[in-house]
Amino acid sequence: MFTESDRRKADVVYSALPEYMRRVRRIGAHPGGADGETALTGYEYRLFSQNGEDGVIAEILRRIGVTGCWFVEFGVESGREGNCIALADVLGWHGLFMEADPAHNHLLHQKYRWNQAVTTLHATVTPDRAEELFGIGKVPAEPDIVSIDIDGGDYWIWEALRDYRPRVLVIEYNSALSPEEKLVQPPGTEPWSGTVFFGASLGALTGLAAEKGYRLVHCEMAGVNAFFVRADLAGDFPLPENVQRRGPNYFLTSHGHPQDDTGRTYRRL
Repeated sequence: MFTESDRRKADVVYSALPEYMRRVRRIGAHPGGADGETALTGYEYRLFSQNGEDGVIAEILRRIGVTGCWFVEFGVESGREGNCIALADVLGWHGLFMEADPAHNHLLHQKYRWNQAVTTLHATVTPDRAEELFGIGKVPAEPDIVSIDIDGGDYWIWEALRDYRPRVLVIEYNSALSPEEKLVQPPGTEPWSGTVFFGASLGALTGLAAEKGYRLVHCEMAGVNAFFVRADLAGDFPLPENVQRRGPNYFLTSHGHPQDDTGRTYRRL
């Protein structure tokens, strides 16, 4: 049942845990400000995240402080890897995980069924259901962090969140699209097929962020996730125009997804 790869994964987590704890011990209820360098690339660090998101989240929270120690993440699969797994498993935060795939959701539920601080929902998050699901999960109006990764309609989910204003929002973007253009896959696009056709450009997300009162503060080195902080909290971060734009660099290999041959087109905002 358990492979050598599983054991190596566990070894990596256990060896990384002391450094992660050193970083999160600096998070308090009060903002800490930047330590000279405002850019966040040098803070990337991996414990349970796919890339360097764990370290970036810890540093953002150190700078802006925390309030209710609350997270929401969807598209988290089995709960083995994700942007908020460390917050739940190591720091004991309250949160909501949502997963659409039944097999993944079964494992997710099994993992957290005795954890009273964490709610898991078997649900497909759509724009018209997002806020309903947040309500079912008893999410506060201003959670500390929301992480969106559904391989496609991420932009439309964030657009639909009107009654919830997270302090930090992490969202997958399509780094193969020009960051200068505002391109989004149309609503109702079929589930991601593994090609380069998915999601939204960074330009589309930064435009939506401005409308909602958020500011881009980081794009991680793998070119997968963009980090936004509420503008009223974002004084100790680089200006959006100084945040480094990333091309596809999945697993730091310089690789992206294969081309799409269906002829589908993006919506230009």
